[in-house]
Amino acid sequence: MVKMIVSDMDGTLLDSNKNFPPDFDQIFQELKKRGILFVAASGRSYPKQREIFQPYLEDMFFICDNGASIIHRDQWLYKNTLPREKLEKLLTACEQIPNILPILCAPLNCYYQPYSPAFEPYLRSYFSTGNILNDVYSVSEPILKVAICDLQNAAVNSYPKLKHELDDELNLVVSGELWMDAMNPFVNKGKALQFLQKKFSISPAQTMVFGDFYNDIEMLARADYSFVMENANDDMKQYGRWIAPSNDHYGVTREIWKYLSSADCFLT
Repeated sequence: MVKMIVSDMDGTLLDSNKNFPPDFDQIFQELKKRGILFVAASGRSYPKQREIFQPYLEDMFFICDNGASIIHRDQWLYKNTLPREKLEKLLTACEQIPNILPILCAPLNCYYQPYSPAFEPYLRSYFSTGNILNDVYSVSEPILKVAICDLQNAAVNSYPKLKHELDDELNLVVSGELWMDAMNPFVNKGKALQFLQKKFSISPAQTMVFGDFYNDIEMLARADYSFVMENANDDMKQYGRWIAPSNDHYGVTREIWKYLSSADCFLT
């Protein structure tokens, strides 16, 4: 029987307009009634996730910053911050790449340099708070990850260049068409999910996961009930046991309802 359901947000739970499925509240209340934990797992930082899930904060868990932090009821259960020397080396490498904006993600704030107006809609969509600094090297707050907004396409511009230079020192992952993230080695959504599974004595056989992008691969591997979204890139679909309908067809809630009405739901 499934005891924990974990879903990525963008391209998975949320539709293309960044809205919940119309039946999400009904699903959430049903999971709560049955004692099934719900976890939002995202590359987004906690302040933005908190804003989006405001009505549900008391009864869910958050895997944030691609696994660099785990939060429940505004309490940090886990944090993994970047060493100063690695952060500075990454920022120096970013200075050599055109049309990108590194965003330093702290637990409750983010920091970036003055930017072109072209970046504005992407920052507004993914970050609730932000601090513009002429010198991001001056940030003293612990940094969980660096998100990189790449107007030229992260997979073909910033990712290969940074991977060539820093692959031995950081976990670099493409998290969206215009986004990539840099965290400490072995920091990913799968490791964060493993932390929660151990904390609550929940096995992969009791875990359901939904994802659509490359930063979801490790957490899909931590669940027997693994779903990749129909809208995912074709090379992602090998990582799920099943293919869920697209995010715009509310695949996450459709598959959860299907499971809740199945015989498997009542097996121990």
